[in-house]
Amino acid sequence: MGNSRSKPESIGPASVSGIVHQFFSSSRTPQSVEELEICSDYIEGAPPEHGSSKVLMLGSLGLMEPPEVTQWQTYTEIYLMENRLTELPQDPRCPVLLVLFLNRNYKLRTFSPSFFDYMPALEILNLSRTRIKSLPESLFRLSRLKRLFLTHCEMLSVLPPKIGELQQLEVLDLEGTEIMDLPQEVAKLTKLTCLELSFCPRVNRGTKSAKANALIPQGTLSALSQLEELSIDVNPEDERWESVVEAIIDDVCGLISLDTLKLYLPRVEHLRKFKWFGTSMVCRLLSHFKFIVGSHDERIMSCLPVDLEFEMERWDRSLKYVNGVGVPIDIQKMLRHATAFFLDRHTDVTKLSDFGIANMEQLKCCIIGECNEIRVIIDGTDMYDEADRSEIVSETWEDDTGFLKSLEYLYVYHMKSLRCIYEGLPRRGSLSHLKCLALVTCPQLTTIFTPDLLKNLDSLEELTVEDCPHVSSLVTREDTPIDDSTYFLANMKRISLSSLPELISISSGLRIAPNLERMSIIDCPNLKSPSPDEICCNHLTGTKAQSIPNDASREQPAPTVVSYTITTTVNADSSTSKLKRKPKVASWLRKFKFNDLKLAAGKFSAASPLGKGGSGSVRGLTNEVVKVTLQLRNFSLEDLKLATRNFSPEGLLGQGGFGRVFKGWIEENGTAPASPGTGLTVAVKIFELSGPLAHGRWLAELSILGRLVHPNLVKLIGYCVEGNQGLLIYEYMQRGSLDNHLFESMRTCPLICAWCP
Repeated sequence: MGNSRSKPESIGPASVSGIVHQFFSSSRTPQSVEELEICSDYIEGAPPEHGSSKVLMLGSLGLMEPPEVTQWQTYTEIYLMENRLTELPQDPRCPVLLVLFLNRNYKLRTFSPSFFDYMPALEILNLSRTRIKSLPESLFRLSRLKRLFLTHCEMLSVLPPKIGELQQLEVLDLEGTEIMDLPQEVAKLTKLTCLELSFCPRVNRGTKSAKANALIPQGTLSALSQLEELSIDVNPEDERWESVVEAIIDDVCGLISLDTLKLYLPRVEHLRKFKWFGTSMVCRLLSHFKFIVGSHDERIMSCLPVDLEFEMERWDRSLKYVNGVGVPIDIQKMLRHATAFFLDRHTDVTKLSDFGIANMEQLKCCIIGECNEIRVIIDGTDMYDEADRSEIVSETWEDDTGFLKSLEYLYVYHMKSLRCIYEGLPRRGSLSHLKCLALVTCPQLTTIFTPDLLKNLDSLEELTVEDCPHVSSLVTREDTPIDDSTYFLANMKRISLSSLPELISISSGLRIAPNLERMSIIDCPNLKSPSPDEICCNHLTGTKAQSIPNDASREQPAPTVVSYTITTTVNADSSTSKLKRKPKVASWLRKFKFNDLKLAAGKFSAASPLGKGGSGSVRGLTNEVVKVTLQLRNFSLEDLKLATRNFSPEGLLGQGGFGRVFKGWIEENGTAPASPGTGLTVAVKIFELSGPLAHGRWLAELSILGRLVHPNLVKLIGYCVEGNQGLLIYEYMQRGSLDNHLFESMRTCPLICAWCP
């Protein structure tokens, strides 16, 4: 799960980051492997229980052959991940080896039967994303092994019964590795705290076959009394799961230490087994859960973007209800504890508020897709009991009883019957925390906002409306007078409008979005340039993209694309309709961001004051750092969390004394996160700025590498500073360093890239 708590985020105490800059000197000769040995005795904060730790860090270098056998003997940690290894030594002698990372060696298929025989101290082993077909016998003789990672091993389908011999095991992670079934011997792993399982898609015929091929033997999970995190991923069409799911739920309900649970439940009735959710104790018992409920048959083609599933992974407590009928009481009870809700292909519900207003008080994210009967998202009359609806007075704005007050993200996709977002007079606080709204392919949608609803949407920052052919304006305005000095959507930053053939006005004359930064308009032929009376900005520049149609598209020219970049200074004068001019500023002055000044002045450290007066104090600035940051991309921590899948341990590239390095994906020319395997692959290095030494190390790396630009040097793309964390974002070197290719025959250690600790 995205919010895994038991799995480690970082492995290894030692660091080689202190010698990174030595390798960027043009006069240096290639270094030998021995020169990379770092003893943790000399590193502040090294774990004392392991004594002197020596680390061999050769990850992400494109190695085709492993280090020499003699080099394995003295290391306590060996990192060979993300290389092109095809074979390993037969039986390397590693008497003190504690950590071995071989993950993401996609060509690695086999181990010798005795490979692990001489690793008596091994505690952590990562074989994820390799192409191994079976586990060697010697692996099951690792009596001290505590953490075993076997995620996304596509060729591995059988987990041998001998897995039960690893009785010190605490973490067993097979996420994405689709095994046939779970051996009963797993019940012997009584120290397990984290278990993640994936099962191969297999459809049985008949109950006899289903029983003979049970995915998880009954009683296996109940024996794991210390289990804190459990994730079971099955194919929705697998009949074997249908035959054991009730027994599995009984076992799970007996795990008193369980904190995180991911499960697929074919029927709503299965939720009744979870007695936890009838009381407030759920917050203590399950802080993280992800439930998929309903007949979740896989579709040949889905209309919904893949990013929606990625969005659900962000939230601690999520519920996905698929192919539902009606509004079951069990779903309503579960909603009371969920922070994310995905309503997918519901057959007959007509509005989201049918699930109960009080049941959705904790929701922060809601996704609605392909629910063809939904006509309105929120019905304001649902705020009252049926018996009281006749007594509703028209003046309801003063009542504080709002709906979806905690909701921050609302995504609506492919809704054939949707006509409006909110019906009735909005209550104070309804949708008051909404930050992002997306409406895509809603052919009957006519009303998005009303002036009364806009009063609640001060937090809205991003709006996307696409393929809604009957929308003529974002705001449906009645004849009620509105004060010309009133501004709506004060925090709106981005608006994207696409394929709206009847759109003729942005806001029907209302003044909106005084702080708008970006507007994208695509294929809206009847919309003229936004009026300054609607979009409150001082500088609006538009560029129209014209394309010359080729022979195949001469009959239908490409849609008009208009992109606006908006720079705001002062709001329009309320007494007149004219926009104020931007105040004149001396041409020699430069504009800085607060975060840039914060990092340049050492977070305004008390160690660097230049003076103090009645209105504040003056701190010293590092001029070179400021120059560098102006040329780099400034990322937010939230975007980097998404780009690295919440800094997933599976994407760990390296570990250093000042922090860790994770693999991630971002947009080619921006800072927004991208789905894994798309956009630009980057390496994100995290520094814990807990002291002047760490902060100085981060500033030095930022200022030096930010100025070095060369095809053969790793490129620093951007930075982020939030709280006590500083992050640097580098390009990801898929094929290793230049030194590795030049001196491969000499078997010397390649140059260390800047993001490799």
